[in-house]
Amino acid sequence: MENNTKDFTELTCTNLMIKLKILLNRLPNGDSVRFLATREQVDNTCTPFSGQGYRVSWDQRGENQFLVQIGR
Repeated sequence: MENNTKDFTELTCTNLMIKLKILLNRLPNGDSVRFLATREQVDNTCTPFSGQGYRVSWDQRGENQFLVQIGR
């Protein structure tokens, strides 16, 4: 795992959404947030952010672990 990748797998989907909104509001254009998430977190967070104009991508890293990147 890279140093700037956060592990959010223990957060509830609601808490993850709150944390991501805070992080993304502070994010300069051109930057992105990278984090580890579960399948449920990916399903519940990636679609809403992609609908808000963010670049969203994810890559499966384990059975229930995904590396997610959300950027402006």
